[in-house]
Amino acid sequence: MATINANTVAIYVDAAAGSFSTNPAETSTATPALKPVLYSSSASITVNNATYETNYKKATASVSDAAPSLAPTRAYNVGTTTTSISLEGMASWATLSNTMDMKAIFDEVIGKAQVTVCWASTDTNGSAYGGKGFFTSFEISSGVDDFATFSAQIELTGDPEVVA
Repeated sequence: MATINANTVAIYVDAAAGSFSTNPAETSTATPALKPVLYSSSASITVNNATYETNYKKATASVSDAAPSLAPTRAYNVGTTTTSISLEGMASWATLSNTMDMKAIFDEVIGKAQVTVCWASTDTNGSAYGGKGFFTSFEISSGVDDFATFSAQIELTGDPEVVA
C-alpha cells in the first residue's frame, strides 16, 4: 500500500499571487516562487461542494381513459465548490530565507492581499492542490509549560487546481 509521509507535506505560499504550473515541493525552479511555511506541523486542504434540492412534479402520460397524473419528485445537484487550506506550526520569531515565517503570514492576514497557496508533498509521485485566495484567520496560542503554536486559514476564491 502506498502512503504519503506526513513529514513530506507542507503549505506553500506566494504573496505575489502568481499562477502555479509545477509542484513547488518537487522543484526549486517552480513558478511562481512558492515558499513553504516555516516550522509547519500540520497542513490540510478541504474541498466542499454545496448541494441543493429541487422539488417538482413529474407528469405521467395519459393512458386510455385515465388522465395524466403528477407525481411529486425530489432531485439533488451540486452547486458551488468552496476550498479552504489550514495550517498549524510551532511559533517562532526566527526567519529563514525562502520560507513563509509566522510574521509574514500575519502581515498577509492584515494586508488582505490575494496569495497563491497550495498543499504539496515532496513525494515525486505527488500532486499539488491549491489556487488563489486570501488568508482569513491567524492565531497564536500558548499554554502553561507548553510550546506556543500558530494557525492560519486560507479561503480560495475559485475552484482548486491540481498540478502533478
